[in-house]
Amino acid sequence: MALGFSLPISSAAISIFMILSIILTLLDRSSYQKIYNLLKLRVFQSYLLFFILHIVGFSWLDVGAVDWHKSWMIWMIPILAVSVSADIAKKGIFAFILGMFLAELYVYFNIFSIWTEYLRGEYGDHIMPISHVAYNPILAVAIGLLMIRIINNWHNKNEVIIGIFFLTTMIINMFMTGGRAGQLGFIFIWLAVTYYYLRGKKNIFFGMFFTMIFVLITAYNFSSLFQSRVDRGIQEFASYINYLQNDEVASYDVHAIGGTGLRLHFYETSLKLLKESPIIGHGTGSTKNIFYKFVEENSAPWYIKTSNPHSNHSLILVQFGILGFLVYLNIFYQAIKAAKFMPKEYEYRAMAFFLPMFFFFINFFDSYLWGHHTQALFAYLSAILFRPDLYSKI
Repeated sequence: MALGFSLPISSAAISIFMILSIILTLLDRSSYQKIYNLLKLRVFQSYLLFFILHIVGFSWLDVGAVDWHKSWMIWMIPILAVSVSADIAKKGIFAFILGMFLAELYVYFNIFSIWTEYLRGEYGDHIMPISHVAYNPILAVAIGLLMIRIINNWHNKNEVIIGIFFLTTMIINMFMTGGRAGQLGFIFIWLAVTYYYLRGKKNIFFGMFFTMIFVLITAYNFSSLFQSRVDRGIQEFASYINYLQNDEVASYDVHAIGGTGLRLHFYETSLKLLKESPIIGHGTGSTKNIFYKFVEENSAPWYIKTSNPHSNHSLILVQFGILGFLVYLNIFYQAIKAAKFMPKEYEYRAMAFFLPMFFFFINFFDSYLWGHHTQALFAYLSAILFRPDLYSKI
């Protein structure tokens, strides 16, 4: 529960509580049989295969490994899944949401403390407990969990009123902070939850859809930050297209294409690196060294060195090629397949569906199964949602 509470707040606390959970679980001999039983399920086998991929990937590494261990929390999911009882696991979801409430209050306090500077755009990641790259996707998942809770407990008026209040504050918070991938993830979560629960109720379904449109229009007109981020994203995309069409490549300016253009640039470079070794890639942890080597061998101003191509899909393709990418895709496929066979009465069946879909979607925009906070969120919720003892007796 301490781990869940820490997810949107502290990277150090995540590491401490994650490692403590793993050590204490492995010290309990009865946990080995539980882990063995879990590994009979394909969804948990997929995490083990992902770990084996990283070990085998050293055999064809030729540029030196850097940060190969950064996906370690994904490998630990089967251990986390047996670390506590089913009842405590359910409470762990509320611990995460409570931590998100605290993080949200921290952000609001900081924004209103520098309100004049905030309106002028004079702020940074210090207004959030963690980087906006991780904060907004984590906030989007919390919003999804809260929506599911409200829908499943619609008969409890007090809980619904409190839930809607905090849901509103979270949505406003989403557009007062600057993570565009998280904002896209929020749109995905909203539409996915709406379709899952309300597709048979046309009036409510369209009401939720147009509510989303209203939220986006309102956010664009009243949040200068959201408006500037949207406008900048469109401008950066256009700048990158112009760069591709420009014959005078030497005039290329890294800063002109911005964050959006950089991501497109890294996609382009990743594809070129994939062509060099399309089947098995360049080996475990090779991303940084292989990018640096490529830039040095192609000494032109339009190639940029990086250790993170800002796409988890690109990261896997460069390291492990098409074969490794299939192992990586298997994580999402097996999770969705497992969710499909869960009882419809299982309260978190919807989130079991949407968690892998959500991460597959936002992984186009950054390496979210490589980054600390978002990787921890994926591991933590996967270890809870896919535990068979939470739904097998329903």
